[in-house]
Amino acid sequence: MGRSKEFVREEALRAAMKTFWSKGYDGTSIPDLMHSMGISRSSLYETFGDKQSLLNEAAIYYSQLVGEKRRSILANAKTVKEGLTDYFRYHREVALAENWPGGCLITNLSIYYAYLDEETKTLVMESMGKLEEAFYNFLEKGKETGELSSTLNSRKTARLLLAINHGMNVVSRVKGESCFLEDISESIFHLFT
Repeated sequence: MGRSKEFVREEALRAAMKTFWSKGYDGTSIPDLMHSMGISRSSLYETFGDKQSLLNEAAIYYSQLVGEKRRSILANAKTVKEGLTDYFRYHREVALAENWPGGCLITNLSIYYAYLDEETKTLVMESMGKLEEAFYNFLEKGKETGELSSTLNSRKTARLLLAINHGMNVVSRVKGESCFLEDISESIFHLFT
């Protein structure tokens, strides 16, 4: 029975994540969450605490679900070209997937950064920091293998890739068309030639 309850909890958390991702924190009401999660108000509060606690848990879940996959693509890439191609292909898939709200939950939260509570701010900063480090390590590996120039500033370039990553999320929410994201991701290769 414990496994079944945990599965139901994860499904409810995934639904909450999608709702926050789609509507934002302020745009999401408790009735929205109850409806999407398929649980009562009392179950929501008993299981997840208040709305802010649920948002933070949903952000952590998102980072584990999507963020770890993105970082693993970079860490396991055999070449720089393969890594960038696979990373931004996956990025486009998530940003434009029909079963996802579009863009990125972390990007959406960061737009309202000044209004977030301290715990959520920390979660956003940690998520961005982990991705920046993944890009940095990926670029350093490319320098070690000779694929990238030894004069490349990996830290500055990692931050540029981080900005492009989050910028693509905003564009995907506005444009919602694959060709825009493909143009952006293909242009990234010109940074290294």
